[in-house]
Amino acid sequence: MKRKVFLKRFYHRDKLRIGIFFGYDQKLIAAVKVMGNVTYSQTNTCFYLDDSEDNIKLILRSLKDIADIDISAISGSDRIPITEPVTISPEVLNNDPGGISQKQKTDESPPGVVSGGEPVKEEIIPCPRTVRKVINCKQFGPVEFTIRENENLLVIKFQGCYDPSWIEEMKSYGRIRYNSKRCEWLLAWTKITCDSLADYFASRGVEVSVSRMVVSDETKAKRQASGDDIRGRELGKEALKALEQMKSHLEESRYSERTSKSYLPLLEIFFKYYNTTDPQEISEEQVSLFVHDFIIGNSYSSSYQNQVVSAIKTWYDISGTGKINPQILERPRRGRALPKVFSKDEVKRILNAAKNGKHKLILWMAYSCGLRRSEIINIKINDLDRDRGILLIREGKGRVDRIVPVSEKVWEKIDEYSASFTPVEYLFEGAGGGRYSVESVYQVFKQALRRAGIKKDVGVHSLRHSYATHLHESGLDIRYIQELLGHKSSKTTEIYTHVSRRNLVAVRSPIEDIDVT
Repeated sequence: MKRKVFLKRFYHRDKLRIGIFFGYDQKLIAAVKVMGNVTYSQTNTCFYLDDSEDNIKLILRSLKDIADIDISAISGSDRIPITEPVTISPEVLNNDPGGISQKQKTDESPPGVVSGGEPVKEEIIPCPRTVRKVINCKQFGPVEFTIRENENLLVIKFQGCYDPSWIEEMKSYGRIRYNSKRCEWLLAWTKITCDSLADYFASRGVEVSVSRMVVSDETKAKRQASGDDIRGRELGKEALKALEQMKSHLEESRYSERTSKSYLPLLEIFFKYYNTTDPQEISEEQVSLFVHDFIIGNSYSSSYQNQVVSAIKTWYDISGTGKINPQILERPRRGRALPKVFSKDEVKRILNAAKNGKHKLILWMAYSCGLRRSEIINIKINDLDRDRGILLIREGKGRVDRIVPVSEKVWEKIDEYSASFTPVEYLFEGAGGGRYSVESVYQVFKQALRRAGIKKDVGVHSLRHSYATHLHESGLDIRYIQELLGHKSSKTTEIYTHVSRRNLVAVRSPIEDIDVT
């Protein structure tokens, strides 16, 4: 009996390739190698050639006597679904150029319609070039991608048989977890992750469908009505005292201003939910009811729920009395979400959009050094070390110092700026002196975004994430990126991968690859 060989098209090393997939067989391996110009891909675990009609015919001629060749995955175009299997005529096996015949294909379905003509209820996300339907793929079932926009999650569900190696591929994109009840794999969503994994599955001849779940107008209206009702309630004397106690604790413990601004309103809305009850008399059952009624009932994200629980736990930790044991309050399971990033072309447009010298340098520093808003406004003149080519970030998130390399292109921009604006203490100062405000940085970014014609709903932090993503795409080890961004390790074992700071100054900033002036 002949061994089964599958030919599948995939995108690899900037080109479309024809992959030759089969189980281990020395005879087949020898026959493939004598074709010439054949390369083995460790990533895709197959031999491959460039995608061309001549190479397809070469494979068919070379393997026709020793293998049963399935070409159903490559017999259609990248964009039109195949509704019938492809047949191979005897002429093809005898090297007749006109030998490949294909049964009539149906017209391509219009946008928003699947086979059968039924409207698609969820928004379909286009994945150009690689995501396509491949009908009559006998080996594996289809794969369903669902983007949960509210939670920044990508949900992957296998509708039939699947290869265990797929799980290992998904793990390479970050932390994943499995929901055994729903038979779904969950991982953080980014467009890069979604497109790359769809590319991976499609290259193996697997049908991929991608849909997005968004917050409906009805849910938004429900949240607004519920929130307005609760916020309009009066707090009792004990609850007001509790909020003051919480505020003092956050200040004395040196929590960041951002944490204080998050925790206090969340704790206030919790107290107002039970505004007729002394906070010390609120029970664990009532906390659970609040979570189910207000948070889950209004379809808030798991990250929002986690912040609420953190605020409640913190106050009951410091109060030391009451009916609630903060140690048993449960946090929601949630994925590690990453925001959207800009392409290098979009970054170029944003950096070139600012006309004011100060505004331009603010955006340059945010992207070229991967800085948070608070870190931008806290840069002091003395933190810049021209001789070593570095910037010292003092007390970043978690009050941790770090250094980042500064590109020569950025040093030139700093020189131009300093000659015009002559800052005294901080690199960026207001018109009346003193440190620039976080709100001003935000307005500078939003103005540049509008001038650049970019309509994404993002914040200044997206420049920082774009910096990290572009470094990763250029091949920089993730351990260096963690160090540059000042992130804490997500796994305790990663403490052993800590790298020397002296290596960081040799890192080439991605701003060097962008033509900005």
